[in-house]
Amino acid sequence: MELAGLTVQAGSRTLLQNAEATFQAGEVTLLLGCSGVGKSVLLRILAGLIDESTPGIQFTGSVKFQRDSSSSQSDERRSVAVVFQNFALLDELTPLQNVQVALDHAGISVAPDRAVRLLSELGVPTDRPVSVLSGGQQQRLAIARAIAPESDVVLYDEPTSGLDTRTGHQVADLIRETHERHRRTSIIVTHDYQALTRIADRIILLDHQKQQLREIPRSDWDHIAESLSNPPSSDSDVPPGSVKESLRRFADGVFTSTGQFTEELVLIPSTLLPLWKSVRWGLRYTGYYLRLVAGPSACVYIAIAGMILGFVSQDFIFRYLPFRQFTEPLLTENLLHGTGFSLFRFLVPILATILIAARSGAAVASDVGSKVYGNQLDAMKTLGMSPTRLLKTPILYAFLLGTPLLTMLSYAVAAATAAVAFLMTHGELGIAFWDAHFHQQLRQPDSWFYKGSGWLITKLLCCGTGIALISWQHGSARKISGSEISHGVTRTILWATLYVLFIHFAFSLYEFEAPK
Repeated sequence: MELAGLTVQAGSRTLLQNAEATFQAGEVTLLLGCSGVGKSVLLRILAGLIDESTPGIQFTGSVKFQRDSSSSQSDERRSVAVVFQNFALLDELTPLQNVQVALDHAGISVAPDRAVRLLSELGVPTDRPVSVLSGGQQQRLAIARAIAPESDVVLYDEPTSGLDTRTGHQVADLIRETHERHRRTSIIVTHDYQALTRIADRIILLDHQKQQLREIPRSDWDHIAESLSNPPSSDSDVPPGSVKESLRRFADGVFTSTGQFTEELVLIPSTLLPLWKSVRWGLRYTGYYLRLVAGPSACVYIAIAGMILGFVSQDFIFRYLPFRQFTEPLLTENLLHGTGFSLFRFLVPILATILIAARSGAAVASDVGSKVYGNQLDAMKTLGMSPTRLLKTPILYAFLLGTPLLTMLSYAVAAATAAVAFLMTHGELGIAFWDAHFHQQLRQPDSWFYKGSGWLITKLLCCGTGIALISWQHGSARKISGSEISHGVTRTILWATLYVLFIHFAFSLYEFEAPK
């Protein structure tokens, strides 16, 4: 792998200026540098995770891949896998599935038991969730996932960061043993030279003073500390922006988010196409997000809301009827007509979609946000998976299916509770009387569907689509701290609830318009 004329700028700071470097095939190369000099940015460039659309980062130059040292013609970009510092494992999958999903998206033919053999070789248990694996087991699993698809280059991001000396040496031995067995071009991005120098074939220093990449001769390896003794100055003393500047940034963010949301709405037809590399995993993630959106807890949540709404609406309308003793005998049938119509056409749909936006939208935004913060979306990209296809499309399916189903569940419970509330005060009239008048304005002769079902389904699908896109937009936005996940969830609840209220308002202008 060759870097030619590489210039990297992060904001107003230049990290590299016309840098050159060559990483020899089949070797272990340490890419050293002080903390804060841009090693992680360079790693993301090598992994193909930074492009023209990445905010705050600009780079020019080329990253070329060649089949061997004698070849003068570079191939198309070869496969590059990353073992992230936080491992970026998919927590919703088992250890075996973490490796298998990488194989299924690699587009290569491998032995059916390759994943099992690789995990056995690296000592990763397959009988427990990823979340309960030890740190060492998770690291070995991340290595197994990286090398399983026969990636040409494996990048290790600070593999010994935060480890004691003994554990650091064990990790170094693991990397070397894995490298000798599977012979990849291994690049270790780190500032910890003490544990990793002994396994390296070559060392390249990111010199932040000269803004260059330079190889350190083996004869100077004993003096590496001198090259790392002058860390870059911190920018933490930069004063915060003014209130006016903060407001401008907020306004820019709102306009940008609105523009992105509008663009995603326009692209919905293409997003809904199940263009998955692996149909098996596409369907699996559709089921995963459907459970997240409309699983048992969501059903109980929506059912309780429907129960309360059904009881309150039915009980309230009779309990607080003006001059009840005179008007109730005359208006009972009409009051039942109105209760049934209002619950089905707007009361339950409004309440249900607001609660779906708050509960299910927040759950999806949190799930996606955690994947962004944990580098799992980046890991997917390096393994040949498209997060937009593998996650965003199933999220749309989940809300398009879950929103109508949850709303209908809420209405069914609301109607049943309304019947109970009516019989508690008018038991002598019976359930048949309630049923005949409660549904009078809804039932259609020779049809299974209530009047207005077309309107109802349309606005529910509009609500579901918007909630899905808002959840994805705020969940998949860049996350550099845990608090930003919470902010993404909060923004999702805010904008999703406002969106569904707007949809119901817009539909009400036409849905209930009296025929001319």
